[in-house]
Amino acid sequence: MPHQKFQSARIRPRYAKGALSTFGANSVYPRIPWVAAWWSFTFPGFGHIFLGRYLPGFILIIWELVVNTQANLNMGIALSMLGKFEEAKAVINEEWVLLYMGAYIFSIWDSYRSAVEISKSHILSEVEDAPVGPSVVSAFDIIIVDKRKPWLAAVWSAISPGLGQLYSGHTITGTFILAWWIFVTYKANMIGTWFYSSIGDFTIATAMADWQWFLFIPSMYAFAIYHAYVTVNEINILYDIEQTRYLRVRDENLAQEKQNALEKDTLQIIATFEHSPFVEMAIHDFETIGIPTENIVALPLENLESDTYIIDSLHRVDGRSVLDGAMVSGAIFMVLGTIYGFVWEWGPVIWGLLGLLGGFFLGLIIELAFHKNKTKLFASRKNEVYMQVTCNSSMKEHMIKILKARKANGYLILPQRITPDV
Repeated sequence: MPHQKFQSARIRPRYAKGALSTFGANSVYPRIPWVAAWWSFTFPGFGHIFLGRYLPGFILIIWELVVNTQANLNMGIALSMLGKFEEAKAVINEEWVLLYMGAYIFSIWDSYRSAVEISKSHILSEVEDAPVGPSVVSAFDIIIVDKRKPWLAAVWSAISPGLGQLYSGHTITGTFILAWWIFVTYKANMIGTWFYSSIGDFTIATAMADWQWFLFIPSMYAFAIYHAYVTVNEINILYDIEQTRYLRVRDENLAQEKQNALEKDTLQIIATFEHSPFVEMAIHDFETIGIPTENIVALPLENLESDTYIIDSLHRVDGRSVLDGAMVSGAIFMVLGTIYGFVWEWGPVIWGLLGLLGGFFLGLIIELAFHKNKTKLFASRKNEVYMQVTCNSSMKEHMIKILKARKANGYLILPQRITPDV
């Protein structure tokens, strides 16, 4: 669980946990180094984008599209996989391949190295309990760190890569992914290939596909879905971190003020919430109806549960996801399905999608086999914020209405004989 070493609001941290700007949100989030290296192996630049290093990622993606195309490397790989070695030698441009190899190896190495360094920085930012601004408003956009649904981001990116990133608040990344997705699908004749595949005319679908450009699509498509999913998870955790720090700083400030003794006809209500804007709205509502600020205690709970989940898959703040292996396997089999789809009956689109689904479930089964004793399908609902409010007994019904309106998970009215110290 994060935030174990809470520091005073007066301390200025040296290491940042995240930042918001007009261009989107980003966070220093620990990622598994081999996962970052794998995405760079699949497509140079993807590993850097996965880590939040967007500028070098964009540069390497443009470099890959230009140099790979000039070298006819995708075409050579596809022909080699199909056993047509002489044809593969004939189409590949050796000079461009030699230029390609250095930057390709650098991309894999640098993404692995960056993942290690980012994890170190994350640990130091946790020690200092670095703050994160919850919102940025400018003339161009409004960026707010709030809770969103990871599966919905994945669905939007499955419909069109880039939409999931826009949904998650990564404006520049989403725009860039949308742009290169449109460009690559145009060059690959993807729309026509998809159309003829959908109506069952696989001969025309296969004939019109441009092999060189079409083989960019599997890696791009799989990565866009995976990246959209994990970035929403990261932003959700960033929200929890920001709100946790706010609540603890608030309590630290209240502790310095004189506390009021319990008066006659006073009741105490305890409620629990999930991390969300409703927590702060409830505090504001209570203050609005006249409850003194010092009578409202709101602090995060420390979760003791340590199980790994499939759907709620980012395991706390260690960067580990059960879906890592599943999406890696899905990307591999989507590429293979696309390559062999050029010569098989159903064409590259159908076999590519079947490869993605089959590879995903195969990878998921392997992940589950390694975590069989501690993996659940869905995360159970967590009570993440504890709130205790002391008020006059006459305000009881009003208090309950506020708790219901602000989506409290539940509440308890303490008996008068119990006066807990918090």
